[in-house]
Amino acid sequence: MRSALLLFSHHLRISIGLRELPKLCPECLPETLETEYFEGVPGQEPPRLKGPVSPETFDQAARSGKVLILENASAGMALEGWSCERLAQEFPDAKMRREYDWVKNPEDRNLQVFSKVSWTSTLEQGEDASERLRQDSSAPPFAPFYWGVREHRNGDVGSKKVVKRIQELIASSVPSFMDKQNAASLFDNAEFWMGAKGTGARAHMDSHCISTLSVVLHGERRWRIGPVPRLAKGAGRSPDGEVVFDDGVAYQLGWKPMFEFSLKEGEAVLFPPGWIHETLNTAEGCTVALTTQFDIPIPVRYYRTFYNRLRRVGDLNACWEWMVGWPGAKPSKDLTKAKSMAEQLFTKKAEKLSQQELDFFDLNEDGNVTQKEFIDTFVAWAATEQAIKKEKRKNMPRCDMAWDEKVFAGKGGEL
Repeated sequence: MRSALLLFSHHLRISIGLRELPKLCPECLPETLETEYFEGVPGQEPPRLKGPVSPETFDQAARSGKVLILENASAGMALEGWSCERLAQEFPDAKMRREYDWVKNPEDRNLQVFSKVSWTSTLEQGEDASERLRQDSSAPPFAPFYWGVREHRNGDVGSKKVVKRIQELIASSVPSFMDKQNAASLFDNAEFWMGAKGTGARAHMDSHCISTLSVVLHGERRWRIGPVPRLAKGAGRSPDGEVVFDDGVAYQLGWKPMFEFSLKEGEAVLFPPGWIHETLNTAEGCTVALTTQFDIPIPVRYYRTFYNRLRRVGDLNACWEWMVGWPGAKPSKDLTKAKSMAEQLFTKKAEKLSQQELDFFDLNEDGNVTQKEFIDTFVAWAATEQAIKKEKRKNMPRCDMAWDEKVFAGKGGEL
C-alpha cells in the first residue's frame, strides 16, 4: 500500500486524466469515477493523514470535497477528551433526545436531562430496528442520544447559560488546520452524538450544503460511508424539497458503502455534502462525537465534478440555488447561444470572479481561469441543466447504489 504522504499527494491531483463515467448527454459536464476521485481503499479506509495537517492542505482538500481521516484532530481543542460523564457534570441541566423514539416522542422533543446519567449505558433499539437489521445486518442495533446544539434557537437544548458556554467551548475548539472564521458555522451546525457500545446512527443523507467534520472526543466509532448514488439518464429527479435518503432508506435500496473504518479518540473524518453515512459506537462505555459543518471553504469543485447527481437528489434541494448561480447567468434554452453568452460573461467577469466562481471554472486548479476553461465549463453546465430539466420528477428517482467500475464493462455511451 502506498504511504499516506504519497497517497494524499495523488489524492489531491487535478481531475484531468481521471476516468470519467458515461455522461448524461454528450455535451454535459463529466462525472469522475468515484474510486479514482476519492481514492483510499474501497471497503476499508479513505486516505488517512497523520498530521499535523497544514491549513493549506486542509483547505485544498475541502474545496475539492475529499473524504479524509485526520489523526490527532482534537489536539488543542477545549473539548478534547470530553466524555459522556464530563458533559453530564458540566451541563447537568442540558437536554437531548434518544433517536428513533417516534412512538413515545413523535415530535422529537428533548426529554433526556444530562444529569440522569443512566443514559450513558442505555441500550434501546428504537423504532423499526428489527426491519433495518433485516435489511442490513451491519446496521447499528441500538439508538444513540443526540444533543442538537444546532437547535439552540428552539430553546429546548438547555438554558441560555448552557448555550453560551457550549458556544464558547466550540469557538475554542476550532481545529488548528481550519480557518478560525469557521467558529460561528461550527457552533450553528453542532451535534453531539453519544451512547453506549452498540448505539449508532442509521445510514442516511443529510441536507447540508457545506462539508462535515466529525471528531471523536471520547471512545471509538465505526463509520460506513459512501457517495451520493449515481443517477442515470431517465432515472428521474426529485421534486423540490423531497427527502430521499431518510432513516435507513439506503438499506432498502441495497446500499454498498465505499469505506468502512474506525475512528479512535481524537480522530476525525471529513466528508462532503450528500454522502450517505452510518455510525456505530464500538468502545466499552459511552462514546462522544462532535459532528458539525463549516462554511469556509465551500466544496465547489466537488459540486462541479458530481453536478449531475447532486443537482437531482432532493435531499440537497437547498443547495441547488448555489449550483445554478455559480456560472453567473441562466442557461439558455438554445445551446447554440451558450458559447457566445460565455464569451460575453468572461469578458465582463474574468477579473472579478469570486473564490467560489473561480473554483467552479478552474478545471486544472492552478488558481486561474482561462477563457477556454470558462467557455467549456459554461457550455457543459448549460447542456447539463437542459438535460436535467428533461428528467421526470419522481419521489424516488432510480438510484444506482453501485460506485464500482461495472459501468465500464460495456461499450460506454450515455448513462
